[in-house]
Amino acid sequence: MRTFDPIHDDQNWKKLFETHFQNLQSLNAIATSWISGFSKLGMDQSKRPLAEMLTAAIKPYTGYTFIQTSSPIILEQEDWYGMIARYEMPMTNFVRRPEELDYCDEPDIWHDIMGHIPFLAQKDYSDMYQLLARTYLQAHKQQRTDLLKELDFIGGMLIELGLVRESSGLKAFGATFYSSSEVFEAFKPGNQIDFTLSALSSGESYDRHNFQGKYYIFDSLQHLVEIISHVTNKL
Repeated sequence: MRTFDPIHDDQNWKKLFETHFQNLQSLNAIATSWISGFSKLGMDQSKRPLAEMLTAAIKPYTGYTFIQTSSPIILEQEDWYGMIARYEMPMTNFVRRPEELDYCDEPDIWHDIMGHIPFLAQKDYSDMYQLLARTYLQAHKQQRTDLLKELDFIGGMLIELGLVRESSGLKAFGATFYSSSEVFEAFKPGNQIDFTLSALSSGESYDRHNFQGKYYIFDSLQHLVEIISHVTNKL
C-alpha cells in the first residue's frame, strides 16, 4: 500500500504542478471557473497543501470540509456522494510517482486537489454537484438501476471528462484533465462529440485505467444542471 512520504511527495507535487499547468496553458484549456476557484486556495507549486488548509480556504465560499484519509482505496459511489451531500470530500494519502506524471489510475491526492477542489470552491459548481449527489442517493435508495447508470455517465463522462464551451473557446471541465495528460487526447477534434440526452442511456462508463478516446462537449454549467435535472425529474 502506498504511504505518505513528505519529502518525495513535495518534490513530485512540484514536478506535477509545473508539467500539467504547462499542458493546460499550451492548449488554452483552463476553465474560467477552475481559475477562479484555484485563486481562492492560497497554494502554489512548492509543496502539497494539507486538508486543514484547504478546508479553511474554502469554508467561507461553499462550506466543504476536506478529510485526509490513510488509504488510496476508491469509495463506492453511494459513499462518495453521501460525503459530498454532507459537504465533505475525502483526500487520498499519496502523490503519484515521477513515472506516473502522465497518468495514475490510483486515486492520488494530486487528482483530488487539482481536479476537484478548485471547482468545489465555486458556489454554482457546488450547487450543481450537490444536486448530482442528492439525486444519486435518492436513486440508490429507490434501487433505480436505470437512473444510476445515467448518473454514473454524468459523473464519469461529464464531471471527470467533460468539455465546456466558453466565450473564448472550448475548455477542460473534467477533473481528470487537471491531473492527467489525457487533456491532449480530449483536445483532438476527432475525439470530441456534442452531448445529447441519448448518450445517457448509451451504457458508457468511465474507465479509469485507460484514456477514453471520446469526450463530450456541453454548453455551460447551467446546461449540466439541466442534464442532471432531467434524471432527477424521473424519480
